[in-house]
Amino acid sequence: MKKSDLTEIGQVAEALYLDQFEKLRPILAREAQIQQQLSRLALQEKDVRETEGQLSDYRAFGADILWRSWEARTRRGLNMELARLRAQKLTAIDGLRRAHGRREAIGDLAARLEQACKSRRAKAQIEDLCTPGLLDRDR
Repeated sequence: MKKSDLTEIGQVAEALYLDQFEKLRPILAREAQIQQQLSRLALQEKDVRETEGQLSDYRAFGADILWRSWEARTRRGLNMELARLRAQKLTAIDGLRRAHGRREAIGDLAARLEQACKSRRAKAQIEDLCTPGLLDRDR
């Protein structure tokens, strides 16, 4: 295999790796956003529980029941979306691992090819220096 072929394959592998990484980025961003929303919802629920005794008027109108049902629906929806995103993230990470493995394997091949070329060049130079006819030509 030629070094230029391996360089081209390396560039393709790098592009595939970056493509897989870019597929993962929006999933991670959305996952962080949902986790932030869940945290905010947990803080709101904590505030409601702490002020529960002071909200007797809201209970009279059933607002507390409405709020709790809204909170449960919202939490359930966010958790379902988070689960879906995490499944997508696992798939994307698997693709990223595969692309990284390809990139590393091609890098190792390139390094071995380079080392083999250096070794052949050095061996050829030594053989040229050790050739007896080479010294006789100069005389």
